[in-house]
Amino acid sequence: MGGLQKKKYERGSATNYITRNKARKKLGLNLADFRRLCILKGIYPHEPKHKKKVNKGSTAPRTFYLLKDIRFLLHEPIVSKFRDYK
Repeated sequence: MGGLQKKKYERGSATNYITRNKARKKLGLNLADFRRLCILKGIYPHEPKHKKKVNKGSTAPRTFYLLKDIRFLLHEPIVSKFRDYK
């Protein structure tokens, strides 16, 4: 039978992607440092197949990164170095 039913945008492709701004805030970096870090580590934005689902119904142009990549960056020692320069 199963537990509680998940709500809209809490499953599937909507949970695999994160916007650039949310990723930047999660890492605690400003935009310039975030872009520099992504270039150094080879992390690129991705175009989701169902952009409207990932964007929670909106069609506004946004930059998306894979959540897995951002989690990878969270454990990098270089992130703390970027924060120290502030």
